[in-house]
Amino acid sequence: MLQLERQQDILRLLGTHKSMTVKELCTALFASPATIRRDLAELERAGHLRRSFGGAVLTESYPDQLPLTVRACDRITEKKRICAKAAQRIRPGDTVFIDASSTTYFLVPHLREIPELTVITNNPNVNIALAQQNVRSFCTGGEMLNGSVALVGSEAERFVRGIHAHAFFFSARGLCEGKISDSSAAERNMKIAMAEQANRLYFLCDTSKHGHIFPYLIADLDRVDEMIDET
Repeated sequence: MLQLERQQDILRLLGTHKSMTVKELCTALFASPATIRRDLAELERAGHLRRSFGGAVLTESYPDQLPLTVRACDRITEKKRICAKAAQRIRPGDTVFIDASSTTYFLVPHLREIPELTVITNNPNVNIALAQQNVRSFCTGGEMLNGSVALVGSEAERFVRGIHAHAFFFSARGLCEGKISDSSAAERNMKIAMAEQANRLYFLCDTSKHGHIFPYLIADLDRVDEMIDET
């Protein structure tokens, strides 16, 4: 098992059990105590967990999903710059998926002038903002994820799988060793559903996400057509 995958599994296990001993993690992951201790040390340095005597505890500062109100106020300048670049990849007549990340919301002001554009999103705020700009858009429906303005679940995924899109614009919580990952299983599943139904994938990623690992793998970076950052 690769180190990144093992560390993702550690975070997943701690997300379920809250705390585990080194021995329990060794048994669950078929790894040696020395290997698990090294992983725990790295994850502690990244702020994902706190090591305790003989094991580890998931930190309270590692929620399933930070509230949108927190994420939306972070690195606004960088997000706007990224989205200005991303909008240039959209062609007249395109149908595009936009996920519910705080970054992709800043695409909205750039979409008004693109002729015959259709947007499908699982973010009601994006849907409303597009309607105010007379941009044709659809919202997936589904269950509202607590703490985040994101519609998720089987109904939302079923809606997405009935559509073919030219492009998918998305972001995530982390990028590490060529792996794009997130802290929410439900949002990860929505991103994967959209990715599978789109011709082109654009990953919007500011540099603060580099080097961070979260439990739920979305895709390898080489799966996307382009990563767009603020540089």
